[in-house]
Amino acid sequence: MILALLLLVIVFVAFRAFTGGPFKMSADQMSAGFTYMKSLKQDDVQRWIDRTKKFLSECDSKSQSIGVYGMGGKPIPPDLQQLRIIRIDISPNQVRYVWMGGLGPRTDLEVDRLPDGSFTLTAHYSDADSEVIWPRTPNQTLQPTAGRRTASVSMTYTRSLQANLASASGG
Repeated sequence: MILALLLLVIVFVAFRAFTGGPFKMSADQMSAGFTYMKSLKQDDVQRWIDRTKKFLSECDSKSQSIGVYGMGGKPIPPDLQQLRIIRIDISPNQVRYVWMGGLGPRTDLEVDRLPDGSFTLTAHYSDADSEVIWPRTPNQTLQPTAGRRTASVSMTYTRSLQANLASASGG
């Protein structure tokens, strides 16, 4: 009996490993978002800005901004479902089109409305890897932005290093 149960567990684990299980689904989602955002062209930017303006017009600052579409909210529009977007978060001046998010790494396209009415598009490929897609400077190809974790770690390290140097020198 125990041998049969052990064999069943081994077969189940092997099947899950072979099919990829939840980790493969997460990797597939992140890959879909990464591939799409890397393929964006100048012609696509205005469509994303127009779509974002529509979503921002629906924003209710008193309601929850995460999962307004998808994840129990309104249904995601079919064209965005085809891109494998699973959730749309809407804040007063920002819309995030999410391929992967939650407790693990995130993959999303963030569209921000600036105070002057212009927009920026930022691709977040993971928690540590992002780049501003729009607007581009004349010399910009696609330049990565510093991740939030990287910036906070370097600031903390610099501050503690300066404090240690000051105390070591007596000042």
